[in-house]
Amino acid sequence: MNDELHIKIVQWKSSSDVDGNLQFIREKIEQAERGTIVVFPEYSMLYPDYKNEDGFKMKAETSDGNFINSIRKSASKSSCDVLINFVEKTFGRPLNTSLYINSEGFITARYSKTHLFDSYGFRESSLYAQGSFVPEPFLVKGEHRAGLQICYDIRFPEITRLYSLKSASILFVQAGFYKGDFKYETWKTLLMARAMENGMFVVAANQCGEDFLGHSMVISPWGKILSEAGDDSQDLDVKISMSEVTKYRENTGVLDHRRLDLYDVRGL
Repeated sequence: MNDELHIKIVQWKSSSDVDGNLQFIREKIEQAERGTIVVFPEYSMLYPDYKNEDGFKMKAETSDGNFINSIRKSASKSSCDVLINFVEKTFGRPLNTSLYINSEGFITARYSKTHLFDSYGFRESSLYAQGSFVPEPFLVKGEHRAGLQICYDIRFPEITRLYSLKSASILFVQAGFYKGDFKYETWKTLLMARAMENGMFVVAANQCGEDFLGHSMVISPWGKILSEAGDDSQDLDVKISMSEVTKYRENTGVLDHRRLDLYDVRGL
């Protein structure tokens, strides 16, 4: 088994120009080192427009549309895995969907945001429909089981626990986490907690700019921040050793010591 994973997080500010966003994304993929997992944040296809809901909906595409097909070609050309977020067209409101594309250009995992951000005065449900995906890990590099969450999902620890109980050892988080009072503390604490309480790596890619927080980061199972971006556009290039997951879980017993005679993940 290959113990090491090479991660590249692309922290940036997307725009309302789908073609411009796509060009930037393809350039970043094709600049990456062969074998890298390139992770983009939420809203990479299209910056959310709460003032023009109909116009936003009209820009949605299916997973076999130009946006995703172009990224698949870049992934295959560069021999890189890619985690991308896009506005998925449906018969009603679009879905906030993320796809994992392997280095051969095949889509190997799909997840639509389960918890929509109807908080702090925002109503994401006015733009998107709610996803209904049961958390199921997917294989990264054919060996390591991974989970996927999108932004507001990280406030619901049950999802990450389900992934870890299904043997996931790494969690990818794609976010458009807004700025605000105590939002940095919230962001960092939630990500560190998800890592330590489940004994897994957390790879979190966030948008930046005037609205979003930035501070994408990679966190070890021990809760150590291995790499963290600042407020502006920045790439993080990190190599992680997946054997740390086994070491942490053997040392702490966080999954083995649960009292299933008293509770389960549903709290029953």
